Amino acid sequence: MIATTERPIAPVPEPGEGMTHREVLEAMSGLLLAMFVAILSSTVVTTALPRIIGDLGGSQSAYTWVVTSTLLALTVTTPIWGKLSDLFDRKLLVQTGLVLYVGGSILAGLSQSTGWLISCRVIQGIGVGGLTALVQVILSDLVSPRERGRYAGYLGAVFGIGTVAGPLIGGVVTDNLGWRWCFYIGVPFAIAAFVVLQRTLHLPRRPRRETKIDFAGATLIAGGVSSLLIWVSLAGQQYAWVSWQSAVRRSR
Repeated sequence: MIATTERPIAPVPEPGEGMTHREVLEAMSGLLLAMFVAILSSTVVTTALPRIIGDLGGSQSAYTWVVTSTLLALTVTTPIWGKLSDLFDRKLLVQTGLVLYVGGSILAGLSQSTGWLISCRVIQGIGVGGLTALVQVILSDLVSPRERGRYAGYLGAVFGIGTVAGPLIGGVVTDNLGWRWCFYIGVPFAIAAFVVLQRTLHLPRRPRRETKIDFAGATLIAGGVSSLLIWVSLAGQQYAWVSWQSAVRRSR
């Protein structure tokens, strides 16, 4: 009779196991910069909007869409970025989001019409959607669930700083350099985040998951929210709030 011995199964290491607090902060430094860029993109233009719309000759609805187009693109693409993080390298994805943000920002600063500006803001929103989703996903790779709340506080602090500082920076930049620099101001931060991520973020290899991206659901979300925003933008200007056009919009 031959005796057999079973090898013990090695436990799966938890995220962040073996990393010191300093190492985690170094790995998070690029993520914190990326999160600041994401918040800055939404808040820095708020104080400059009257001058932007005045210079480009836009309407009141364009005033609304300069902001909501970014938020709409962010909302639609966030779950898609999350699904992509199960299929591809997460570090590469968050850097891709930064590249999209930089490209959209530069094009937005060169805008000659409100339509051009809104389109560029959509590109920005796609990039920001990737940043907001992937920063938190990557955090789960770096930190164990027990420590996650502690390090999530750093992201919350950056969110608060970006929310408060964005309008102030936008006002100062608009008065001294012009409103176009409100879009350029985030580019150096994005480039710095890209370089820091490349140097400090080293994620472990993960098994590729079988997942499916719900493009149909994303399209329905975009169509539904866009329809509501179009109705709010046009009602009271192109037609009355109480009219058959509004009834059609609400029925959808």
